[in-house]
Amino acid sequence: MPLALVVHDLPAGSAAAKAMFDAIYEIAPEHWPMSDQTLLAATGVSASYLRDHLLRALRAAGHGDGLLLVTRLGAQAAWSGLPADGEAWLREVID
Repeated sequence: MPLALVVHDLPAGSAAAKAMFDAIYEIAPEHWPMSDQTLLAATGVSASYLRDHLLRALRAAGHGDGLLLVTRLGAQAAWSGLPADGEAWLREVID
């Protein structure tokens, strides 16, 4: 399945972060949070569609536009230092 990297600047535990999580879950039930502000999402939608979906959810939660990067990752992705469960998930879903 195609994989997207999502980077944002929402404070952990905030209402906006919950809105982001809920919106990610709606469109990409298979996802893995790399950190409080970075996650990987397995989804077939385009990066721009995912960005717009997340922005709508954030605006509906009363959060204005902030830092948000959504980009595709593919088989050429490289990484280091991921925990074993994250690396296993990534290897399973990456194209």
